[in-house]
Amino acid sequence: MVSTMGTEIVRVPRGFAHPVDDAGCPVPGAHCEPLYKAGPQSCVSYQLYENVTEGTPISPVFETLTELSDWVRRQGWSEEVISCLLKWGHAPSGIVVNAPFAP
Repeated sequence: MVSTMGTEIVRVPRGFAHPVDDAGCPVPGAHCEPLYKAGPQSCVSYQLYENVTEGTPISPVFETLTELSDWVRRQGWSEEVISCLLKWGHAPSGIVVNAPFAP
């Protein structure tokens, strides 16, 4: 079994705001239900999420993949990683292969 964790591109509605807690911190995974309810026809923008937890945003919302790739380039990402991110929709920061399951 192979599992990857890292960063992924998530389609979101224009101007989407990830749910936050009382302290203003993003709640991991809290984007899933609002995005499901919005439906794919409304999710026309792009946002970068970490998926090491249940998922929290690590970028602003962008109208195009070009805007997103320009932003990650300004953050210091290499062209190779940006290319993989755009091609596959995610960029692993860790890969687990044949690890024993621990409940």
